[in-house]
Amino acid sequence: MHPISQGLDPHVSSVSAGSPLLAWLLWLQAWRVAAPCPGACVCYNEPKVTTSCPQQGLQALPPDIPAASQRIFLHGNRIAQVPAAGFHACRNLTILWLHSNALARIDAAAFTGLALLEQLDLSDNGQLRFVDSTTFRGLSRLHTLHLDRCGLRELGPGLFHGLVALQYLYLQDNGLQALPNDAFRDLGNLTHLFLHGNQIPGVPERAFLGLHSLDRLLLHQNRVAHVHPHAFRDLGRLMTLYLFANNLSAMPAEALVPLRSLQYLRLNDNPWVCDCRARPLWAWLQQFRGSSSEVPCSLPPHLASHDLKRLAASDLQGCAMATRPLHPARASGPANDELLGLPKCCQQGPRDKASVLEAGSPASPGNALKGRVPPGDSPPSNGSSPRHSNDSPFGTLPGSAEPPLIGLQPEGSELPASPTTGPRRRPGCSRKNRTRSQCRLGQAAVGGGDTDGSGTLPSLACSLAPLGLALALWTVLGPC
Repeated sequence: MHPISQGLDPHVSSVSAGSPLLAWLLWLQAWRVAAPCPGACVCYNEPKVTTSCPQQGLQALPPDIPAASQRIFLHGNRIAQVPAAGFHACRNLTILWLHSNALARIDAAAFTGLALLEQLDLSDNGQLRFVDSTTFRGLSRLHTLHLDRCGLRELGPGLFHGLVALQYLYLQDNGLQALPNDAFRDLGNLTHLFLHGNQIPGVPERAFLGLHSLDRLLLHQNRVAHVHPHAFRDLGRLMTLYLFANNLSAMPAEALVPLRSLQYLRLNDNPWVCDCRARPLWAWLQQFRGSSSEVPCSLPPHLASHDLKRLAASDLQGCAMATRPLHPARASGPANDELLGLPKCCQQGPRDKASVLEAGSPASPGNALKGRVPPGDSPPSNGSSPRHSNDSPFGTLPGSAEPPLIGLQPEGSELPASPTTGPRRRPGCSRKNRTRSQCRLGQAAVGGGDTDGSGTLPSLACSLAPLGLALALWTVLGPC
């Protein structure tokens, strides 16, 4: 052994032996530091390899983003498109912020290969409006996805397919027109779902199917007018449910029964109808031990502004009918308010039921219990959107279409059916072919009714018609 080696300290000898490995590590670190960084960006390695380019006025993704980047911050720019190859080389990427840009298009393969991505923020891109259903495929580790304030109108089928690790999904303040069935079915680990500030009209049966871990569901400030009785059946762990500021006039208590862990419930600012239809909901609220808002009644008038929870069971009687629209959706409408299809507690007998469910009656555009329209929004015209099952505010009538809306005539008010009396409405008077005396006689005959049904009064009116005409001519021509 070399004499110098004999006097070396063992630790020094081990460092010398490992010098090739140390040299390789130092070279790798120097390469990372010297790797090219886009001109508008700042690149650093601690605590994670980061490429940061916020608020630089960028109109496109910067070229030559370091492939070793674990975090990329591109928020606050004017980037309009995310191309397919934009992040293809960034296989270690875990956090990507693209919020507050001008995104109008995201290529379907823009995030392909980012298997380690955990956070993706696309919020505040109001021109996006549509996201391809395959955009998020392969992001199996993604746990936070921001799609709020993106102008989205719909959620394409399978948009969230395969996002098995997702826990936070932000969809608020878009223009969503509906909740598709099975849209969140793969999100078994989702704990927070934010859907407030949209235009959702109702909650269908399978809207939240598979969300067994959901803790918070925010649906306030929408247009929800009906909730399917089984809509919340998979939400046994849900602790917070917000449904305030919607169009709910009634809600089946059956929908709330599966919410065994519920602690916070908000139902205020809805046009609740506190009549016989509200009894199941009232009974459920009596046994609910969590924190709930007031449930202020809109109808009947004598219970307006009263809290449903504080009413007695005896207060929930009869069937409240609106006399004027609470929140009219259109400026024009029929002269008389028409009735919604009603549950059994509001039907007095077979005759009433037949009149309420008469087929072929037109829907009332200005009905008092139909959906409110937030200021500045214009409701869709007739036929612009399909009808869905249980689309009435009460959600209790069967059938695939919304029950027709017609007027209900008081029992016993029908006029006798006689072939000589004509229609049941008061006949109009035309100055061209009838005199005022004839008109008055005809109205008296119809308004007073024909007691025996023989048409005596109309016949008398016809027999006196020539005499009335002669008197009228004498009055006009006599002085001449």
